[in-house]
Amino acid sequence: MTTGHRELGPYGRACTTCARAKCKCIPRAGGSSCERCHRLNKKCIQPVRQRKLKPLSKRAQLEHKLDGLMTLLASAGQSQPQPQPLSDSVRDMNTDIVTSGTEPPNSVSGLLVTVMSGPGLDQGSEEEACLASFRTEKLPVFPVVHIPDTMSAKDFKQQSPFLWRCIATIQCKHPSRQSELCMSIREVAAKRLLVDCAKNLDLLQGVLMYLTWITYLTQPQKSSLCIYTQMAIGLVFELGLNKPAPPNICMATSNCNAVGHLPHLKASLSTKRTMNERRAVLGCYVLSSLIAQFLGRMDPLRWTPHMEECLTTLAESDESPNDTVLVQITRSRLLADIISQGPWSQNLYDIDTASRAPASFHMKAMQTQLQTLKSKIPVNLAENRSILFHLIHTEVSLYETALSKPATNTGYTDPLHLDHLYACLKAVKAFFDLLVAIPVAELTSIALPDLIYTSHCLMTLFRLSTFDHPGWDQATVRGTLDLVSITGQLADRLKQVAQVVGIQNEGESQDPYSRLGMMMLKIRGEWVSRLSDLEAIDIDSTLELPYFNMNQWDLDSFLNWSGEFN
Repeated sequence: MTTGHRELGPYGRACTTCARAKCKCIPRAGGSSCERCHRLNKKCIQPVRQRKLKPLSKRAQLEHKLDGLMTLLASAGQSQPQPQPLSDSVRDMNTDIVTSGTEPPNSVSGLLVTVMSGPGLDQGSEEEACLASFRTEKLPVFPVVHIPDTMSAKDFKQQSPFLWRCIATIQCKHPSRQSELCMSIREVAAKRLLVDCAKNLDLLQGVLMYLTWITYLTQPQKSSLCIYTQMAIGLVFELGLNKPAPPNICMATSNCNAVGHLPHLKASLSTKRTMNERRAVLGCYVLSSLIAQFLGRMDPLRWTPHMEECLTTLAESDESPNDTVLVQITRSRLLADIISQGPWSQNLYDIDTASRAPASFHMKAMQTQLQTLKSKIPVNLAENRSILFHLIHTEVSLYETALSKPATNTGYTDPLHLDHLYACLKAVKAFFDLLVAIPVAELTSIALPDLIYTSHCLMTLFRLSTFDHPGWDQATVRGTLDLVSITGQLADRLKQVAQVVGIQNEGESQDPYSRLGMMMLKIRGEWVSRLSDLEAIDIDSTLELPYFNMNQWDLDSFLNWSGEFN
């Protein structure tokens, strides 16, 4: 007997009745129902087929969300065609960012912060006031970029969008909003530098502005110095600013070695060195040198012959009067680097000290270089505050080497050693005389180098006030420049800045100058406790010391110097 071959239906094609009973579903030949439903006289219902959609990728999901956000923003813009009057609000710069291509279209909007307050000011007027204020008040302090007076804010935004973002943040007078803008700058910098691997002069100038002013405007301060300094140095290398410009763009090493020769990975190199490129590389050297000495755990940008040529070119240039200021600052920093490499340095562990000339030889040579440096300052810049800050600090660094010498046991006083100690005291006093002479309204223009120098000079004055050496009179030191008194004066002046310039503190957020003033009082309290056992100390009890908790800035977060200066 021959049995017929029964074929099962394809997997997943069982009728609803068989599927519910979990039985085999065998189709009948020429029938509309299966064998089981026919035998049991049940209605055979075929299941409804639904095609499963393939899930979207993460990129497609993100694009879908972005499309929704853009649609929402577009609808909001149509419903509110007229902008609100903005005197203290953030402006949208997404259009400029998309046009320039320097920052992503979805970067944080709300960039320009109003500097001028008052009714009747439109966006263009506020932007022009913001740029003009930065150009005349802050840029002369550390002129790493030249912004012509004829350049409008609109043109500047299109040319340097990231630098403009940094300038607008620096000029903000609302601490809470300024903190948000600083965070957005860090996010944009991370996206452009680390994700997109972008390399252009605009980014380098913006990072230099971040280091010069934004680092002390909001947290983090000291913790970000090393990372952003290395970013600036990396951009200098990528753009080839530390060496002569290549005669042919195809000969540039970074372009030839780009992975796969992809255009978007190549730096924006130029075959002719521009003046702003020269300013940027010199500014990067000054900041990296100072921050490396401040932190004590990194190397600065190495000085090259091409950078010397840039220095000479700027010294002979008449494009900007600030170029001479940058030249003098750079020369002071070069001498400070030489001083830090002297025989008194504790970082030269790998050098045979027996083969080095005596410290007195080095001191004499550097004193000569310091006098030469002073003589080369133009007459019209002899009273320039920025030049004097750097020059006086270099002098402090030179003569404070006397503090590292142990007391002699020969029974007599070394007159030359005392002369160096007194020269150090005179330089520290000159620094603080210059600092306290600054009008309160102009304290907003001080840059990171000035604050680091202030910290260093305070520490040096403390060491001079407590230095035990035959013939060195600590009471005379305190009579010449009292550490407790000068710290209190600086704290009082910093606490007045917000009211004088119109900074609007809101809630618990405080402006950086008030916070810095509180830190000065904290330092003052610590030094009072350490100097209280000295008989000649004059403590001003009328200045109340505030209570500091762990949530406030710690001394090490901003003003603590590395072991080289302690």
